[in-house]
Amino acid sequence: MSNEPALSGAMWFFTAHGMAETAGLPSLPKTLQSYAGTVVVTAKGGTFTTTTAGMYDTESQAFSQLDKIVKGTDRFGNSTGRLILLTGIGRQGGGFDSHARGELCVNE
Repeated sequence: MSNEPALSGAMWFFTAHGMAETAGLPSLPKTLQSYAGTVVVTAKGGTFTTTTAGMYDTESQAFSQLDKIVKGTDRFGNSTGRLILLTGIGRQGGGFDSHARGELCVNE
């Protein structure tokens, strides 16, 4: 859900391209995972694609990730290069309650 009308009802589809236990640092707890991937966001009037890197804590089911928009179509055609920070906490029954912060250019 979003209070930005351009993203209200949007579908966010994450694909992992790689993961590393302890974020690649042996001194960190094994519950901490780093990951990289892509996200495709399909919203009213267009899509945008991001590259993403983040951290996920399997114990608390929380994540934080930084996304860079690499491609946009239609309404989101001018969003390339913008950064979005996402954070989230796991929901009972699956999925995440998450928050996004950043800049998204929308063509009117």
